[in-house]
Amino acid sequence: MDNRKYEALIIVSETGSITQAADRMGYTQSGITQMINSMEKELDVKLLTRTNKGAHLTTAGKKLLPYMKEENLWERYIRQECDRMHGLESGLVTVGCLSSISAAWMPTILEAFSREHPGIRVNMVEGESPELDSMLMDGRIDLALADIHEKKSYVSRPLVQDEILAIMPNDPELAGRSSITLDELMKYPYISYATGSSENLNLGWLDRSLPNRFKPTVMYTSKSDFTAIQMVSHHLGVSLAGRLMIESYPLSTTNLSLDPPMYRQLGIAYKSHTHILPAARSFMECAENVIRSMQDEEVSL
Repeated sequence: MDNRKYEALIIVSETGSITQAADRMGYTQSGITQMINSMEKELDVKLLTRTNKGAHLTTAGKKLLPYMKEENLWERYIRQECDRMHGLESGLVTVGCLSSISAAWMPTILEAFSREHPGIRVNMVEGESPELDSMLMDGRIDLALADIHEKKSYVSRPLVQDEILAIMPNDPELAGRSSITLDELMKYPYISYATGSSENLNLGWLDRSLPNRFKPTVMYTSKSDFTAIQMVSHHLGVSLAGRLMIESYPLSTTNLSLDPPMYRQLGIAYKSHTHILPAARSFMECAENVIRSMQDEEVSL
């Protein structure tokens, strides 16, 4: 079994670049080109259009891509199961996660995972939840660690309720306050952030977590949550963030609960109607165990 030709086309379709496909697969550009040319000859169909701006799927390529992804997935599944039968573990797990999760959880998860499953590699991709949803549906990631919602398109396993906090500059008028309403928050200039390749910088990840009536005046936008919180500490405005993220950045800000309190449900998700790969299943089980242990330690303190 050799589905490297399919894998090459899948990566080119995602990146629009034969060079990036070669880098990710450990081949030369000519090697990837030969693979795709061979597949086009074998199928008697043109799959790629190559221009000086990159490579893009033809109409036929777009039509065949879902079947190639499915075939590639099943080959990975068979190889990983066969390795397990021989007492070995192998494979690559691509995990999409929120930046707050990558900072707060992933180092501990990866430390435990590398100890328990040293033969499995992990590729981590950061992004906002809508972007991660799309990547999960397209098969670009195996698992998503993000804020989860009830959807028939993926299976979600809740892990933690993360409180959404108002991030305010240190100011004497806020002394002694423990909470603030959204209506009060809208009186301040707002600083928005969205990591990954998300184009929506209006409210970022908060777009599907807050009520529609919350319409702040967005004065500044950033691709970095850390930069946004630094801007708050310099009295440029206010922002909102999950407690998990704030605890990863010990910055000089005043962090207030919302009134009434608001939360987002963080969890792990994988695509519905898909056999989860053995390596991805092992990562999911490890992540769940690590996060439960972290939560138990917090409760005991």
